[in-house]
Amino acid sequence: MDLNQGLVQLKCLLNTDAINKLRTALGSEAQLHLVGGAVRDTLLGKENHDIDLTTKLKPEEVLSLLKKAGIRTEPTGIEHGTLLAVFADIQIELTTFRAPGRARTARGPEIFSTSIEQDLAGRDFTINALAYSLDSNKIVDPFNGLADLAQNTIRAVGDPDARFMEDPLRILRMVRFGPANKRNIEEHTFASAKKLAPHIDDISQERIRDEFIKIICAQSPAEALRKLRECGALDIVLPEIVPSYDFEQNEFHRFDVFEHTLAVLENCPNTPLLRLTAVFHDVGKPATLSVGPDGRRHFYKHEIVSTNMTKTALKRLRCSNQMIKEVGSLVRYHMRPLNCGPAAVRRLVRDLGPLMEPWLEFKAADSKGAKVAPKDINQMVQNFRGLLKTELSRGDFLKLAVSGDDIKNFGIAEGPVIGHILNALRELVLNEPELNDRDKLLKLAREKFVKQ
Repeated sequence: MDLNQGLVQLKCLLNTDAINKLRTALGSEAQLHLVGGAVRDTLLGKENHDIDLTTKLKPEEVLSLLKKAGIRTEPTGIEHGTLLAVFADIQIELTTFRAPGRARTARGPEIFSTSIEQDLAGRDFTINALAYSLDSNKIVDPFNGLADLAQNTIRAVGDPDARFMEDPLRILRMVRFGPANKRNIEEHTFASAKKLAPHIDDISQERIRDEFIKIICAQSPAEALRKLRECGALDIVLPEIVPSYDFEQNEFHRFDVFEHTLAVLENCPNTPLLRLTAVFHDVGKPATLSVGPDGRRHFYKHEIVSTNMTKTALKRLRCSNQMIKEVGSLVRYHMRPLNCGPAAVRRLVRDLGPLMEPWLEFKAADSKGAKVAPKDINQMVQNFRGLLKTELSRGDFLKLAVSGDDIKNFGIAEGPVIGHILNALRELVLNEPELNDRDKLLKLAREKFVKQ
């Protein structure tokens, strides 16, 4: 980390027309400072487009001065001293200095401060308690955040008990900024998190969901989940996964269920869909264990149990219906083999629809987490793609050539029987697509399913 280079980059980041207009409008008494991830990431040489500024001015003063200058504002969190200054190409968040010792998400009137040092004293971790003064072009670092940033260490600002009690979500943020991004957690900070982890129950499921997804989509999700487990937070966030801890599998696996899950997680592309699928795909294994006469362990239909557990967990976490459906589908069909014939490919097309590509990506990741990862896994995927392309080019199995009205013409009353007949015809077509002809299907329906 080159501090001088970082200062140059910060100055360049803030040398824009929007920032200059803002500084002119607020005047020399504003004491504007850049705070948050933009300072941390810019010093690390990373791009950051979120501009969060903090100021000595009270919210009503900021609103008045910006209105006078003709700058549009949106009072997004005015009760907490926060508003947006809206420009043609950027939105800039402005927040009044806050006093420490109060949760940033708490209700009621905010207690403001007159110094940037007091504001930083209420932030979560030292690497996030850095500010850049627009007036002096200097870093404000009252808690040695620069040293922790250089040493890849996560440390609470001041008393870790106080920081975590102000907002228990910070325990999850500790893991996201820490192990999930290849940083170590300072021992007193971790000890406090371990002690106070039960307070995570006080947080809304929506906030837990958002933070958990950020964790599993980070650089090192496996080590992050190990740390969440170690401090007790994972048991609270995701109780469905607890039975998988140290749960032995069988001769096809080198890891227990939990460690296999982490291996698959690491191998998956970092999209929420695939990373959530990795987390949940085997949670049903402990509940489906059976041991054969030969002592071998089996997990028959664990994908069905896993699907039900997935849906329960994602509903609790207030995930969207689309996310629940898509993750549930990938979990449900993750046991379908890559080495299969044309009929099996056609059934996958029917069952997965637009999820075929993420299914293939997940199959590759899951295979790499097995005891002996197939050396030719990429070739298996390519062979499957070739077969899939061939089947999709035919298209003669995608839409059944008869409808419910055709079946009604046999004198069958509307009801579940018609659906059963159509499903049976679909199965015949999936096996033999050449049967998907109206006359052929009506003949088959008459012969096989209609009582004479």
